[in-house]
Amino acid sequence: MRRIRVMPPELAQTIAAGEVVERPSSVVKELIENALDAGATRILVDIRDGGLSLIRVADDGHGIPRADVPLAFESHATSKIDSLDDLERLATLGFRGEALPSIAQVATVELQTRSAAEDVGTLYRTEFGSARPIAATARPPGTTVAVTHLFGNVPARRKFVRSLRAEAAASQSVVAQYAQARPDVALSLTIDDRQTFLSPGSDSLEDAIAAAQGAAILPNLICLDWEEGGVRVGGVVSTPDVTRQNRSAISFFANGRPIANRSLGFALEEAYSGYLMTGRHPLAVVHLTIDPSLIDANVHPAKSEVRFATDRLVHGAVHHAVANALADHRAAVRPVGGLDYDQDDPATRATLRPLPEMDAPAPPMLQDLPALRVFGQTNAAFIVAEGPQGLYMIDQHAAHERILFDRLDAALDAGEVASQPLLEPTPVTLTATQMQALEDNGDLLRSTGFELEPFGDDACLVRSIPALAVRAATADLTREVLDELAVLPEPAAARERALAAMACKAAVKAGQTLDVREMREIVFQLERTPRPATCPHGRPTMIHLSHSQLEREFGRR
Repeated sequence: MRRIRVMPPELAQTIAAGEVVERPSSVVKELIENALDAGATRILVDIRDGGLSLIRVADDGHGIPRADVPLAFESHATSKIDSLDDLERLATLGFRGEALPSIAQVATVELQTRSAAEDVGTLYRTEFGSARPIAATARPPGTTVAVTHLFGNVPARRKFVRSLRAEAAASQSVVAQYAQARPDVALSLTIDDRQTFLSPGSDSLEDAIAAAQGAAILPNLICLDWEEGGVRVGGVVSTPDVTRQNRSAISFFANGRPIANRSLGFALEEAYSGYLMTGRHPLAVVHLTIDPSLIDANVHPAKSEVRFATDRLVHGAVHHAVANALADHRAAVRPVGGLDYDQDDPATRATLRPLPEMDAPAPPMLQDLPALRVFGQTNAAFIVAEGPQGLYMIDQHAAHERILFDRLDAALDAGEVASQPLLEPTPVTLTATQMQALEDNGDLLRSTGFELEPFGDDACLVRSIPALAVRAATADLTREVLDELAVLPEPAAARERALAAMACKAAVKAGQTLDVREMREIVFQLERTPRPATCPHGRPTMIHLSHSQLEREFGRR
């Protein structure tokens, strides 16, 4: 029988370090938080080899007095809180006192610092928890922490580290997140001696978002300005026509702290109900200002998950802020519907060409979906048809999505996906995560009709796209597919979601007027798909009103 015994201190410390330092980006996060808490106005982040060889974070903050430097590497040592009262009203990002000790336990750390009250800086070095003597160094006020040989003493941890590009992308996401959390602080990131991110620190959220997500998104953002029950909601959300396939572009901040709270996301997306198609998600950078005593940030070692003492109030404030902003935006913009289309205009007719066919054999017609007779179109979005059992209302976009998805799927199985070369290669700017997806999924992309090649470190050249996706904007299609591949590394799931993204971008849209021939063709092809009832995202393609339902509604039964 094994006896209970106390673990050796070094073993306990290494295990505890794993709660804080999960990967290189965890180190970047902790060091940026320390710099922000030190009052930095400028933070420079430098990483090499995904952060495994080097992570250096330099700031112009208050610095650490020489006498306090060794204490900074002691477990549970902190300058952020003194009592339980401080813990209940947190105004700092770091407060556990575990960041530097945890990092030092699994890496070599060199700290250079100088407080404004000192004439000479301090140099302090530790190697996997073993400290070296303090030395003097020349440095302006502020702190630089250089972390090298990360996980050098725990080789097992390295097995869980992803590719160097993926780790670098994770660190860039962290830097971008804090730039949007603190637009007043200049943040830069250099990866392998090349600057990949720069936020100016202008105190403008728009400037920070432009640095993190690209300036092209700015015209499609709606400002939030709402206060309810002591909760102030600021930031921006996207217009309903700008969406993503996943929630990666939704960020919440509470009193300048990046936070994770699933119900806040639900509150935000509920405000978009009726605006977005199922499976689509908005972009959002939402800043909450709330009494610190009403937030519990001491939920998780990474300090990202939080609880609110007044959940309903906070969630209601977010929902009302977004719903009112969307309503104001809708009132200010004249809706453009299908009635504005001129079917005799040659430009319009060019967008309404017959659905493209493919060489892959069409699946046999299903017996449980009857042949339908098309009446027409309503609201420039739904096809009205009659069958033996009643009326059918068909969502033209969802139906066309299903048709294109199943044809792409069948063609991919047969190895016959047609590719459409572009007249000129199109450069498309990508995020680090999208670049990683491009690198990891080259074979799948080629098999689906894409011809993409890296174009520098943050872009690709698009030479060909799937022939069925010629309706889609090349840049949007490319980014959408890479986004799906980035969040779904499992091959089968990645293939399905990538094809769904292509089908969605290529399908006819709601608001697009179709003539009777085009409507008949959509219905005819939908009858021949193996799964006609839903689109690839699970949304229904049609609703059925039976004869008995109609008779009941008209009082005949």
